Amino acid sequence: MTSNLNGHLDQLLGVYALNALDDVERATVERHLRICPTCADEAAELVATTARLGSAERATPPADLRGRVLASARRTPQQHGRPAARANPAAARWRRGLVAGAAAVVLGGSVGGTWWAQQDRIADEHARVVAAEQENATMRAVLAAADARLRVAPDVPSGRLTAVYSPSQRTAVVTFGGLGDVPADRTYQLWRLAGGTPESLGALPVGSREGTLVVRDLGATDRVAVSVERAGGSRTPSNVFAAVAMA
Repeated sequence: MTSNLNGHLDQLLGVYALNALDDVERATVERHLRICPTCADEAAELVATTARLGSAERATPPADLRGRVLASARRTPQQHGRPAARANPAAARWRRGLVAGAAAVVLGGSVGGTWWAQQDRIADEHARVVAAEQENATMRAVLAAADARLRVAPDVPSGRLTAVYSPSQRTAVVTFGGLGDVPADRTYQLWRLAGGTPESLGALPVGSREGTLVVRDLGATDRVAVSVERAGGSRTPSNVFAAVAMA
């Protein structure tokens, strides 16, 4: 796994600060920090922020966060050389994709449907890379915000529900995990509760019990809640068993 990380260490600093890397990955990141002052400074700021939020109650992100960020990093082309001179990874991916698409058309001797199918695939991949990079950047911005605050849902029957919330950015990084088993025809669903009006943030796949998400446009009096619903989700929450308030 280490070989896959070497070109993407700067993208993992937020996960490093949240203590969500395994021993091998942490050692790899720390070796990089010893030779890269820019990343070392950023990592120090992020670690200080999480410490300020309260080491006693600090949320430990589940493997889902680590896995999604690592997957995003591996989809991004490796950049070598000085950190200050990094090219735009998504743009590089887009350019290489266009070249690969054109080559596939020429070598395959098939014009028309093949070309358009290739462009659709390239566009989809580009959109996924951009979305993953934006989410990762938002997570890091929230963790580094001067007004970031840790919120923990009280009295959760099983597991945990926490949020790192930045009032100035009106954004929270919500983590949940260790939730109990539910029947096969049920699933967990997350909600934004604003002024008593619930808004679905999405239902988890059946069998999923942990995850991380970025929730935007959150007011100080809003809450993020978890309920148990029918598989596929519900329009309104029927059994909210945990909620974390931003205030």
